[in-house]
Amino acid sequence: MTQAALLEHVTKTIVERFHPKRIVVFGSHARGEARPDSDLDLFIEMDTPRRPPDRAIEVSEVFGLRPWPMDIVVYTPEEVRRLRHVNGTLLSVIEKEGKVLYEQS
Repeated sequence: MTQAALLEHVTKTIVERFHPKRIVVFGSHARGEARPDSDLDLFIEMDTPRRPPDRAIEVSEVFGLRPWPMDIVVYTPEEVRRLRHVNGTLLSVIEKEGKVLYEQS
């Protein structure tokens, strides 16, 4: 599967299942430096009642066994508002370097 096809598949699946506000790819895929063994780093902004450690697990389970590694970070819109401009956080790096794959209109 090409990088573009992978990103399209993952984005479509997450949008259909979770109805997020935003999906952002970051890391090597966002920089155009991904290799075949690179993990897919995704940030998802969505409403969820789940505790932070359980959010990424919930999203990851949708994909089951997969041939690509994936790191998922999920924040609620309130967490994004609170942390967006705090320097030194993962969110600040994602906001600066990430590429938006999907944004709710």
